[in-house]
Amino acid sequence: MLNATFIKGRIHKAMVFSFLGLSSFTIASPSFAASLNLSNWDKLGDVVAVPSQAMLTNAFADGNDDADNYNVSGNNPDYISSLETFLSLNPGSLGLDATEGSAIKTALNVLAGDAIGFDYSFLSYDTFSSDRAFVTISNSVIPLTGSEPFSYTFATSGIYNIGIGVTDVNDTFGSSILSLTNASVTNSNPQPVPEPLTTLASILAGSFGVMLKRKDIKKA
Repeated sequence: MLNATFIKGRIHKAMVFSFLGLSSFTIASPSFAASLNLSNWDKLGDVVAVPSQAMLTNAFADGNDDADNYNVSGNNPDYISSLETFLSLNPGSLGLDATEGSAIKTALNVLAGDAIGFDYSFLSYDTFSSDRAFVTISNSVIPLTGSEPFSYTFATSGIYNIGIGVTDVNDTFGSSILSLTNASVTNSNPQPVPEPLTTLASILAGSFGVMLKRKDIKKA
């Protein structure tokens, strides 16, 4: 009888400690993507933007630079010097051959490992020279070509100036259109957080303790 009681007690203890052990588990949260509201970004030149998408061109409002009028806002593109100042870039950063353009910008407070991304389409009707589309990350200028997803991962935490734009090159004739959708910032390195398993384990452990206490009372 003593041996049976001893063995049963050991089993009860093992089960209680197993439940309590579950309460210490944490599970890493999945990557979380926060949409960026493009309509809140600052704008210069020919730009239209709604929360989920934006369109930028280097087309004049009067349509004199194209056979068709590709201007989307009624605003003209701005001089390249104004565009570089708007984007907090050094003179010549967008190319000494760039003449005019349009852009949007914002400031992002990110952590190391966060990533900005969006889908884009860059179409050019300029048959005289190659217009350019680009992303600026603080003082870096990253070209955009064709139509594909863009993604950039931040190596260090901080506040970054982010710009997206399009420029005329070598002339002010012929226009190009840059379309953006699905802009977001993704936290690719989330911190582990307690899951509901912690609460469940605590409840089970407490319930098991009450059950044991009731059994002891009945025996008495």
